Amino acid sequence: MRTKLLLLTACCALLVPAASAAAASTRSHRPPPPPCAVKGSVTVAQNVQARVYVRSQRADADQHLLIGCLLHSGQRVQLASWFSCGCSRGDESAPQVWLRERIVALNRYGCSPDPTSPLDCTGSARTVSLRTGETLRRANTGTSVGALVQGPRGSFAYVSSAGAVLKSDADGEGVLLDMGPGIDPASLAVAGVHVYWMHGALPVAASLRP
Repeated sequence: MRTKLLLLTACCALLVPAASAAAASTRSHRPPPPPCAVKGSVTVAQNVQARVYVRSQRADADQHLLIGCLLHSGQRVQLASWFSCGCSRGDESAPQVWLRERIVALNRYGCSPDPTSPLDCTGSARTVSLRTGETLRRANTGTSVGALVQGPRGSFAYVSSAGAVLKSDADGEGVLLDMGPGIDPASLAVAGVHVYWMHGALPVAASLRP
């Protein structure tokens, strides 16, 4: 009986290290998290090449960061930051964001918190390469925009809050393409170097020069 007990104790002693080693091996072979996965972040745009997300700044939940990340490498570019606590008239608006391949377009805008100056607004759009962090094109939008589409190499066209169609490309920043009542922001589209929209019942097109 004593011999059997000794054998059982020896077997248990051998099994415990083996189980611990197996558990450690399982932990070491767990796949790493995806390159652009960040705990607590919220995706605002994503495609097969990149993810754009918002997260709070460390130690300051009211300060928000907009980050663009390349999925194959995990390379990150900080695109914008703003304050918003949901508790004051001084809260800043989150940027409008559009993503094409590895280029992000964003429009930063805001209006004065002063109730006596409700129309005192500003806005600025730009396209940014997530590969280099370089700003490619800019435009002074004045406030939020109704629609935006990207063409090649960071060129873009947009419908302003006033209903005008403008572009930023090799021809310049904020080049006026069309204006007047009847422009449908939802109709703005791009194919190659051409941008299209509807002005009433009339289809209109223009070129984007990279």
